[in-house]
Amino acid sequence: MSDTGSRVRGDVRVVDVYGTLPAKVRGRIDALGREHWRRAHAGIPRPADSWCPTRPLMLDADAFALVGAVADRAAGLVLEACRRRASTAGELLDALSMPLSQFPLLDPAEPLTERLLTSVRADVMVERGVPRVVELNIDGAIGGAIEADLVAGQFQEVYAGPAASGPEPSGSPLRTPPSAVDAFFTELVAFLGLAEGDCLVVPVFREDGHDHLADPDDFIAFLAPMAERGKAHGITVVGYPLDGLTLDDRQRLRAGEHVARGVFRLFLPVEQAGPGLDALGAALRAGTARMYSPEATSPVSDKRVLAWLWQDLGLLGADDRDFVRRHVPHTVIAGEGALDGDRASLVLKPGDGYGGAGVTLGRSVGEEEWRELVLAAAGTGDHILQRVVEADLVTFDFAHGTTGEIRSAAVPCVLGPMVYGRGLSGIYVRHGTPRPGVLVNTHQGAASNSVLIAKSPTAGR
Repeated sequence: MSDTGSRVRGDVRVVDVYGTLPAKVRGRIDALGREHWRRAHAGIPRPADSWCPTRPLMLDADAFALVGAVADRAAGLVLEACRRRASTAGELLDALSMPLSQFPLLDPAEPLTERLLTSVRADVMVERGVPRVVELNIDGAIGGAIEADLVAGQFQEVYAGPAASGPEPSGSPLRTPPSAVDAFFTELVAFLGLAEGDCLVVPVFREDGHDHLADPDDFIAFLAPMAERGKAHGITVVGYPLDGLTLDDRQRLRAGEHVARGVFRLFLPVEQAGPGLDALGAALRAGTARMYSPEATSPVSDKRVLAWLWQDLGLLGADDRDFVRRHVPHTVIAGEGALDGDRASLVLKPGDGYGGAGVTLGRSVGEEEWRELVLAAAGTGDHILQRVVEADLVTFDFAHGTTGEIRSAAVPCVLGPMVYGRGLSGIYVRHGTPRPGVLVNTHQGAASNSVLIAKSPTAGR
């Protein structure tokens, strides 16, 4: 377990500290946010008919650190649960009853080591001040780094005014978190062993439901901040259509004129079959290119592993048992026995789903429909039932993207701490808006946001 994972303090509560700031500071935040919210969210793809928060979430330094420590420790415990059942990625697929064909770029001999925790974003909901991990995304393709950096940095610029410079303007009670994009590149370059001048290719693909990813040129433009940041790390970052990737006569992966030493995978390989994927797979097997992250990270993210944590409580030490009970909502693999539980307190999730697909809150459907869904899930064995986290609400002002109307709403938040190489950088935040919604997910209308850190006298204690 990393040092970060050992610093889970029970005396810290995670709360939005906006209301504790001096009245003068809050007044400035409100006025500038209402006037410059478009500037603060520049570069963040969103539908025109949406609501944008006029300020970020504000955490003190202790709460910020706690969210990262909880995410890291949960990831470590999840990997240990996997290793109690398997030593390689192929064995883990067998333990989860997942076919190898679902993971066309996975090396079944890949060992289950801490190396697989290179890139983690937990989905954390806060209940009565306690962070609870409802999902773990363990994969190089986790989203949120660009958004976390842009929103936090641009809000800080708005608050600081034109005369400010540096991450913490003089007299400001707020500061930006460490850059998630910089942390990502530092970890990626080390993980892949890239050298000065090497080319990292980001294969561009089509993603239904994301307008900004529907056109290759728009997709490449969305990656521009990453390409610029890559230069600072001494590498060339190239966005290139996945279907256009080829092999040369030396089994090297080519993106047009570029030879790819590394590949940053933003896609699910099973959904992108074609000649480009075949070329990438051949280069990986030949050892002429390396991918961030290896597809072996994907099954470690399966939500059923959270149920394994609860199954294994008797095998854990006292501190780890207490951690799971406090920070991981009770989770079981869906079976018929769950029909005896209170459906209003349960949520049904596919083990390997993402984007909110297939997630059903028991309280949102009738008794008969719930029964049918649970019985179907019990038949496949690939779903979980998890206790619903009654998330603390945070009040934000929102501006409508088309009309500019300002409206206030108290909404639940999902915090996504970006943990690269077991270290916390920024936090990507998603939360509800004045438009009602059942799930807090950007695929279903949730707003993207970030965190600014308020000074805390006890941070690092």
